Amino acid sequence: MALVQWRKDGQEVVLPGDDPHISVHSRGGPLKFELSSWLRIEGAETEDSGTYRCIAHNNLGSASASAVLGILGAEELSSYLADGALAVNPSAASDYEQDNY
Repeated sequence: MALVQWRKDGQEVVLPGDDPHISVHSRGGPLKFELSSWLRIEGAETEDSGTYRCIAHNNLGSASASAVLGILGAEELSSYLADGALAVNPSAASDYEQDNY
């Protein structure tokens, strides 16, 4: 079984830490001998924006993946919507990084 850790912005602190609005969930599957893990942020605020990395270790090695989360404040969101930026931005996909070790 893998040991899964979540980190934000490269910090050494493993999430969720002492933050009550962040929780880490894991369960077996979807296939036999697999583990699924996800990070849940309740009531996300602009301070929660950043790069989140999931790192899994077992006796065969390790793997990691990261995702960028951006939370807009009220003024930023209003400006974003007023500019008609509801269309999907294809270049945003380059912000996603996946590493396999």
